Amino acid sequence: MGQKVSLREYARMRGVRLNAVQTAVNSGRIHKTPDGKIDVEEANKEWFMNTDPAKSRKADPLFETSDGGGMPKNGMSNFQQAKTADIYYRAMLAKAKLKMITGETIDRKKAGLHAFNLGRSLRDLFVSFPTRYGALIAAALETDEHKTVVVLDEYIRKLLSESKDVIDREL
Repeated sequence: MGQKVSLREYARMRGVRLNAVQTAVNSGRIHKTPDGKIDVEEANKEWFMNTDPAKSRKADPLFETSDGGGMPKNGMSNFQQAKTADIYYRAMLAKAKLKMITGETIDRKKAGLHAFNLGRSLRDLFVSFPTRYGALIAAALETDEHKTVVVLDEYIRKLLSESKDVIDREL
């Protein structure tokens, strides 16, 4: 964990407006810590990995060129800057690949597919419950089998509908 700062302070550090940081947080390009702060080191990595440079209005402050006087702000020539940027980007990609190989991170599409399949399987189990166990429950309660199955089916579908609303709110 690195230094934790407020959204406003992080915007100042990056040289962008507060609403740019808020937009990045809302769109999921960077994440806040549970206490609502920004972990600078983690956010810088996420900003770099998840921001399309073609959509940026400003260059990354790390690689800014000159201030109009001909000499670059950071004292490097354009070639040195390009080489530094290339090395930096390659290192970030290598680090991301290493995390994938070691299992520290997982493929987002695979995780989403797994969650979808798990949800589908659970839904199918719930929907088949009245048909599979309705007769047994009716026999135990000494009630009409058909009516028991219909009531169970109605309430299970209501439960699934409510759970869909809860999931939609959470996502």
